[in-house]
Amino acid sequence: MTTTTTQAIVKDDKGQEVDKPSIWVACLSAYNSGYLHGAWIVPKSTKEELEEQIQEVLKGSPVGDPEEWAIHDYNNFPDLGEYPDLEKVCEVARTLEDFEPSIVHGYLENFTDFEADNLKESIEEAFVGTFDNFREYADQTADETMEIPDHIASYFDYEGFARDLEMDYWTADAPGYQTHIFRNY
Repeated sequence: MTTTTTQAIVKDDKGQEVDKPSIWVACLSAYNSGYLHGAWIVPKSTKEELEEQIQEVLKGSPVGDPEEWAIHDYNNFPDLGEYPDLEKVCEVARTLEDFEPSIVHGYLENFTDFEADNLKESIEEAFVGTFDNFREYADQTADETMEIPDHIASYFDYEGFARDLEMDYWTADAPGYQTHIFRNY
């Protein structure tokens, strides 16, 4: 199989390469003819712009007049499958401008069916923060929301409180062995 790929290299204002969330768009006509042709692209924020990016990838195909494409890989971008709704790809791309990729990944691991126009707002409502573990969050919540007199504090069941509180939340792995915490509603 012959390979033709282009890496989308993104640089910041200082000229340093940046690991931007990107997708690898493959030409299916080329693939079916024994060629692996595609390119890494950083998805644009509108469906029309993304369709133009995809057409640019297809233009360079070594096979005739290609029309079919698929997303074969994701880099620092949640996996939305081979044939995702382009509106959803754009919504994820817009959301990644405001949140770390691990937060968006974590949210989508637990809530995969989202509307293509409200992902950012949904994450804002659900995301609580990043902690070393859920127990740290529960202890902090107990200390901030309950006034426990010092003479009773040693009797308060922090572990039981954390276990009960966890029923209303879900977690996702975060960098540095930490945990992202999301409300479960």
